[in-house]
Amino acid sequence: MSDRVVDELMEAVWTCEEQGRSSVDEILGATHGSATREDIRRAQEQELLRLEGERIQLTQNGREKAENQMRRHRLAERLLVDALGLPLAQVEALACTAEHLVMPEVADGICTLLGHPRECPHGRPIPPGECCQEGRKEAGRALSPLSEAPLERELRVAYLRTRDHDRLHLLLSLGLVPGTRLRLHQKHPAVVVEVGQAEFALDREVASDIVAWLE
Repeated sequence: MSDRVVDELMEAVWTCEEQGRSSVDEILGATHGSATREDIRRAQEQELLRLEGERIQLTQNGREKAENQMRRHRLAERLLVDALGLPLAQVEALACTAEHLVMPEVADGICTLLGHPRECPHGRPIPPGECCQEGRKEAGRALSPLSEAPLERELRVAYLRTRDHDRLHLLLSLGLVPGTRLRLHQKHPAVVVEVGQAEFALDREVASDIVAWLE
């Protein structure tokens, strides 16, 4: 059984469990023919699944693997929709490919970039990661759109909330990524920020898509 089949089987068990389904036939149907009963048997041998009659349950190891898999898949969907602006109808197949290329640390970076989303574009929950726990710890601190932040204060980018691909590309090219420290020098007529040794002038509309912590 290939790693890809294992991932698809774990994903099918997880999504069926969310819907209150757990039968072998329902789960195999959710894999769209990519997994078989033999694959279920092999997953049992790997201690990822346990079979009770015709009902499948995740073991602790299987649940951790499935949770990680679903987190990467649903974050990939959010990235494709929110950052790249792709229509929802196209993202499922692309996310299935992207999730296999996204390492856990990359998933945390995507999650932070998107502001720790709680749901995928289909409204299904995204399992939280360590970065989300850190984000909740930071939540008690003051957050502000850059366009409304106080002048001459030390700021740190929390997340970017734009869904415009060109605007996101602009902000990333300027180094305005989550964690970047900056200082706001001017808000009118343009927003002027200092990042390292460089200064940039941004439209207020663009600056409003940068949400920052007040240090």
